[in-house]
Amino acid sequence: MRTLKVAALLFILCLLPSSVLANPDQQTNQASLHLVQKVYLEELGTSPEAARFRLLLEEKLTQKGFTVIDKPEKADAILSGALSVTPAGIYGGATDIGVTVQLKTPAGERVWSGNFAGQTYKIGLIASLKYTDAVEYRANDLAKRLRADWEKSARAAGVKINK
Repeated sequence: MRTLKVAALLFILCLLPSSVLANPDQQTNQASLHLVQKVYLEELGTSPEAARFRLLLEEKLTQKGFTVIDKPEKADAILSGALSVTPAGIYGGATDIGVTVQLKTPAGERVWSGNFAGQTYKIGLIASLKYTDAVEYRANDLAKRLRADWEKSARAAGVKINK
């Protein structure tokens, strides 16, 4: 009976997308996150996909209301991390894009971090048409999560949010 319960639990966990199980909300000092407006993006790897991800992330962060700066000295915070790409296996399937990032002040204080990994599942026709590229999907996911946590920090500090 116990083996059946363990097998059932493992089966259910296999059905959940790994992005649901990932915890991108590993903030260290989210209280000061709302002070970040200008962000400098460091290199997230040396691969062509990492360079492409950085460009897409710059676009997505700008769409979410952040200003991406060209020099770290001008920024309120610096986003650094690593990108990993696991291509589809021999049996097909989606490419897996993993991104681990930290957002730190110029003084080195971490104000936000996240680990975004797992295969991307698109539900619905509109989402399927909008993101056919896993790299773009992950850049949007990161920017959206950062903005949501920024808004939580602003609300907790009593700052009015302009949408």
